[in-house]
Amino acid sequence: MCKNLKHLLNIFFLLIFIFSIKNANSADVNIAEDTNTQQTLQASSTLTIKSGFALQNVAVDRIVKGYNPEIDNATVVVEENATIEGKANTIFVRETSGFTLTNSGSVIGNGSKAINLRDTQNPTITNNEGATISGTYNVIVQQSTATEDATGLTITNHGTIKAVGSTSERAIYIYQSDGELAEDATITNSSTGNIYNTQNSPTIAIDTSSTLTNSGTIENRYSPSSKSIQVVGNNNTVTLKDGGKVIGVIDSDGTGNKLRIQHGAGQSYYYETEGTFDLEDLDGNVIVEGSAGSVGQGGNEILDEQLGHKSINLRKSIAKFKRSEQYSNQNDTWSEIFSSFERRQGKKKTLRLEHNNLRAGANIIQPGESSNQIFLIETGRQEFSKDHNIDRISISTGLLTDEKQSKFNSNSETFFLLGVTYNNSTRRILTNTTTTGLLDIDDDYLSYDALYGTKFLNDMTPDISYSIGYSLTPSHEESHYYKWEKKDFINASVALSDEYSILSDDKSKLYFTWLADYRQVVLENTQEFKVNNVSASYKPDDDLSREIILTVGLDYEFQPLENNLFSVNLDGLYSSQETYGAQAKLYYKSIF
Repeated sequence: MCKNLKHLLNIFFLLIFIFSIKNANSADVNIAEDTNTQQTLQASSTLTIKSGFALQNVAVDRIVKGYNPEIDNATVVVEENATIEGKANTIFVRETSGFTLTNSGSVIGNGSKAINLRDTQNPTITNNEGATISGTYNVIVQQSTATEDATGLTITNHGTIKAVGSTSERAIYIYQSDGELAEDATITNSSTGNIYNTQNSPTIAIDTSSTLTNSGTIENRYSPSSKSIQVVGNNNTVTLKDGGKVIGVIDSDGTGNKLRIQHGAGQSYYYETEGTFDLEDLDGNVIVEGSAGSVGQGGNEILDEQLGHKSINLRKSIAKFKRSEQYSNQNDTWSEIFSSFERRQGKKKTLRLEHNNLRAGANIIQPGESSNQIFLIETGRQEFSKDHNIDRISISTGLLTDEKQSKFNSNSETFFLLGVTYNNSTRRILTNTTTTGLLDIDDDYLSYDALYGTKFLNDMTPDISYSIGYSLTPSHEESHYYKWEKKDFINASVALSDEYSILSDDKSKLYFTWLADYRQVVLENTQEFKVNNVSASYKPDDDLSREIILTVGLDYEFQPLENNLFSVNLDGLYSSQETYGAQAKLYYKSIF
């Protein structure tokens, strides 16, 4: 009995001893003082450099090291304002799985390789906002040798990763040697992330079946003509997201490599590439191969909408002019000034671009014996959501006939108008060909239009009108990147309108007005264009070629003196293209 008890106790103490050894080998280490002592990682353990302290020795390679599977799942944590600094291979991990580095401070290699992950599987590096990983060259490396594959590296960067100095090369380098693979890496550079180098070598180089997603800045500071991203193997995917910048050539040295752009509908960009990529714009913009380019189509897509709104403005002004005839002499010049604001909601599915439209101008009608002369002057700006503005100045002239008896027991009036518009387009594009990752371009060009319409005037029912509009924009060049071929189309519309007097006395009147207009593009050519001399084309979705517009408003008229009329008009607008807006008009009629 005693022997058995003694035997059991021996086993018990042996187990305690083995457990204590295991715990000792996996014990976490916290460095809470400055030290230059080399650290060896242990399996499933955490080495923490506490805030405000440094593990630092610029004369020592591999100041943090760990070899072989016995140190699997080791973790290094560098807290804010903490530092790990060595001569080269500052953190060196070999033939291990599951290594993790979380850096909120600084990891510095004074020679090559701040972090060297040789023959490793599934390591993870997180560089937090405000943190830095730096070295002279090949700052973060995952390498396969003849020993083992290097796979599954995950890098998430919110801070800075940089290769600086006279010998600086790659900031991130994933490669294979001796026939083993380096693959399945996932690199994410967030909106606050900055990855760069300062010499003529790729900033980031990835090998096989890997993904790189950029929402921040990836920059080759040596020159935009040097490489910023290089995919040296096959079946890699590079995704450039909204808000991100790339400076330097994007290069493919393999097959099956994909370049995906996700900058938002209407964003213009041009990326110089080398080698072959499968290209895709994830927002549906037309992307042009040869390199990777796209241009926002807002300027030509909204031409029919602009012409339709011009027609409505004219028809509403004519109605006010006809109403004012009862107050003054036939030969008086009638004029009004106006200001309006319109906003259209975007719709990614149909590439309907969000924009604001600000307009101001004057409508003038000079009565004549059998017809009236029309003058329209308008200036305005369209602001598209993706760094594109168009300033316009438009002048139009035409005729309005006097009322005539029509076939339908009603009177009718007809107008005809010709106009010319000066357009100044300014656009900011994303590009890897400049040191800023941006390029401002502008373009000046003329466009022309014609409007014809007839209105049938009824006392008992709403007035009925129709109009036909034609627009022509000749060929023009928007810098050497974008060239536009001729664009023309025909609009047709039909409308119902009416007004109701809700207040009337000797000096003043108040009217409620409304107009409902249906517009349709009935003839349109496809917009042909070139991006860096590579041909492409764009045709708007059918939903963008038609529109129902409803306007309602109040007109207040005041006659202080005979042959004088002052009026204020406020209109609200909404359309089936989710355009809403407001317009204010002032007019004063007198003898000039």
